[in-house]
Amino acid sequence: MSSEEQEKGYKSGLIRSLNPKGFNLERYTYMLHRITGVILALYLIAHIFEIYHVGLAVLNNNPQIWYSTLAELSSLGILEQIGLWIVAGSALYHGANGLRLILNEVFGMLLGKPVLPEYPYSPTSLSRPQKAAVYIITAVVVALWIWAGLYLLAGLGVI
Repeated sequence: MSSEEQEKGYKSGLIRSLNPKGFNLERYTYMLHRITGVILALYLIAHIFEIYHVGLAVLNNNPQIWYSTLAELSSLGILEQIGLWIVAGSALYHGANGLRLILNEVFGMLLGKPVLPEYPYSPTSLSRPQKAAVYIITAVVVALWIWAGLYLLAGLGVI
């Protein structure tokens, strides 16, 4: 790789980091953790806006403010339910993966026995117990996310 190509690679920044080509399991879990964190942060902003309108309705003793907010949210139709489903999946994954990271980083669980790196060093991704934890967490999150979707569809009267 020439120095010009290498410099171009350094300047690509965020766009290059989003290209999943060559990712390992650890990189996928890291990226999904960040994406779900952004989704939850955006939801938090929207939720604060909604709670602000509840406060206005209570302080002004005017329930019409709250009813207008509910009408705006209801006007989204199925998009509201899809958004809630995405938020539910994000919260499930972000929370479960966060617990896995706490077990690894704070308590040192699932790490295995440390070994000295020998030249030539080839970095490893996750240890076998860590991979098993990722797969178990993913299976549980997907099952709960499907259940959340069915729950939301039942609320719409679809099923």
